[in-house]
Amino acid sequence: MDSIRGIASKLKYINQDEDTIKKAKIENCVGSVKVPVGIAGPLSVRGTDGTDGVFHAPLATSEATLVASCSRGCKVFNASGGVQFKVLRETMTRGPVFWFSSPADAISFYDLVPSLFSEFRDAAQSTSKHAKLLRIEPQLIGSTVHVLFEYYCGNAVGQNMATFATEKACDRFAASDNARVVKLQKVTIEGQLAAEKSLSWRNILQSRGVAVMAWGTVTPEACQKVLGISTWDLYQLIQNSKEAATRTGQLGYNINQVNVIAAMFIACGQDAGSIAESAWSHLATEFNDETKELGVSTYLPSLPVGTVGGGTILDTQREALEILGCTGPGSKGRLAGLIASFSLALDISTVAAVTNNTFAASHYKFARDTTSRETRSKL
Repeated sequence: MDSIRGIASKLKYINQDEDTIKKAKIENCVGSVKVPVGIAGPLSVRGTDGTDGVFHAPLATSEATLVASCSRGCKVFNASGGVQFKVLRETMTRGPVFWFSSPADAISFYDLVPSLFSEFRDAAQSTSKHAKLLRIEPQLIGSTVHVLFEYYCGNAVGQNMATFATEKACDRFAASDNARVVKLQKVTIEGQLAAEKSLSWRNILQSRGVAVMAWGTVTPEACQKVLGISTWDLYQLIQNSKEAATRTGQLGYNINQVNVIAAMFIACGQDAGSIAESAWSHLATEFNDETKELGVSTYLPSLPVGTVGGGTILDTQREALEILGCTGPGSKGRLAGLIASFSLALDISTVAAVTNNTFAASHYKFARDTTSRETRSKL
């Protein structure tokens, strides 16, 4: 502890406010760092759970041009009718491992798993009034059986909730007669079947967190006025870059949506480690030959976000959630939908900058600190 105090005494740029330190739920806490927060928007959004209005997004980032570009994308969507989103699924998973001495014993348990659902559910749900066990899915691997427990967790992210609930279910089974019959040796709480904080095809196809789709239309008039290009030029570059993405083996397709995902995660008190499993998205486009309108959408299958729980969200981050209107019933889905909506706005603006050759110039102008604070505040 003395060595930690010694390190803390030498820190020049880390805020050591005692009130902040007391509220933080981490070990050996010595203070906090400041991350610049910009406000992007406004963006007109309609979505799940009665979301209907104009929203601003707090973006915690040190990257120049991000807030301005996202705001420009919002502007073109506002001029074209706004953005809509739909929450498609909300789940959280945990994948414990049941160990046996042989594949034969493992198979006996594997065959038994479907009949154990109600037993697992009752034990799991006894740990929380918010956790609801939706399904269990066994996978046979050698002399072990990995069982994916899938939950609905209300407005909480649910990672800890799922952990506690699953541990209770496993412990109760391990002490049962059935466990002795199938010759269970031990249970470990996770074996990577849930792929927490990792990119996996299972979570892309079936989701872990909130699955959400956001979409909007860009009119030719708004595109030309706000972005300085035609909708056809926008569509053409996206289609061509998909070819390059295929060539390089890119997973999913987007331009730089993770910039907004990361910035909103940090600003709103989400688990930054979960950005790894949130980064996959699919930007799709549809060009109307008659109206010249460009329909765009993005699908994000796994956003592990939440607006309550765990004491991990600090007061400053609660303020960010309030800016987004993400409090109360349905706020988790609203947060995911707004992350998707602002991510879509950023992608369209970035594509436009690449299309009309202003991408490098904008970074040179804003990233090299040649622009005054007054000019930046007007962007």
